[in-house]
Amino acid sequence: MKKSGLLLALILIFFISSNAFGSGIGIRGGLNFTSLPSTSQVVHEGATIESLSDSYTGFHFGLVGHLSLFNFFIQPELLYTQTGQRMYVREMPDDSGEQFTNTFSHLSIPVIGGTSFGPLRVGVGPVLSILLDSTQGIPNIMGEELDFQNNNATVGFQVMAGVKIGNLLLDLKYEGNLSRLSDGVSIGDTPLDFDTRPRQFIISLGILVF
Repeated sequence: MKKSGLLLALILIFFISSNAFGSGIGIRGGLNFTSLPSTSQVVHEGATIESLSDSYTGFHFGLVGHLSLFNFFIQPELLYTQTGQRMYVREMPDDSGEQFTNTFSHLSIPVIGGTSFGPLRVGVGPVLSILLDSTQGIPNIMGEELDFQNNNATVGFQVMAGVKIGNLLLDLKYEGNLSRLSDGVSIGDTPLDFDTRPRQFIISLGILVF
């Protein structure tokens, strides 16, 4: 209920702020390509768990606003975003291992400010991501349960380059995080410290409808 109330309040604020500037509100969606630094940790008795640096393809969709004044713009967004991370487990040193994927659902709120050069646009701004749900791809290792200590919210930044042609927005973004997705992983009583600050390349298409 608390998350539903927060979502409704954010949508209301989004519409009020966008309409106040007399610009546009629309819908948008696209793909996220997420990756984490490659890290390996020894658990116990030769078992290892690794985060893989190869990219995970997720998606996003939601609302976009475009508030413009002369050659400057502010672009707030309210998006449902799915991301993921690939990991690998070897229970013995000579084990061929097992790959698994963790997925995360976020409410993402980027606010990009920038300038336009004709149809071309560049900008940068902060992004707040609120964790809605997560699914772990593997329940245990050597009989011990994996406990992913996920944080409820993370703060990061986005750098954007794109074009605006009429009511169409096509953007390419890079997203970096200033805080960690989780505080690590625990297996039984053994804590493991992973660098959980994901990087994302984002391709997004939007259309302003109001």
